[in-house]
Amino acid sequence: MVIEGQSHHAAPVVVVVGSIRGWARDKRRLPEIDGFHFVGFGDIDEPLFERLHPEIVLSALMGEGFDAMDLARRLNASGFRGRYRAVTTALPHPLAVIEEIRAAAPGIDFDLFIVSGPLSS
Repeated sequence: MVIEGQSHHAAPVVVVVGSIRGWARDKRRLPEIDGFHFVGFGDIDEPLFERLHPEIVLSALMGEGFDAMDLARRLNASGFRGRYRAVTTALPHPLAVIEEIRAAAPGIDFDLFIVSGPLSS
């Protein structure tokens, strides 16, 4: 039996990588979403993935102090073998970016989420 608002499945585990310090500096509150874990680039290591077992990792294509290539390489080196999606606005050659990152981190299922409008408010 499924009660409305509840599911018999656990929420997927999502790791969102960004500038925790920058968010705090800008007085932004991290959202509290079931299954979501917000971490900084420096937090990415093998023990994190052993503890959380994320289904997907999300970040901006260009972060504060790192970019998707840096993160893909670190994810690959940390043993992560799941999906990694980088969020960006429109790019002139998105397939070139995707291919370059996939080549640098072959164990990762990498793709882009392309959104319209600015990424920050």
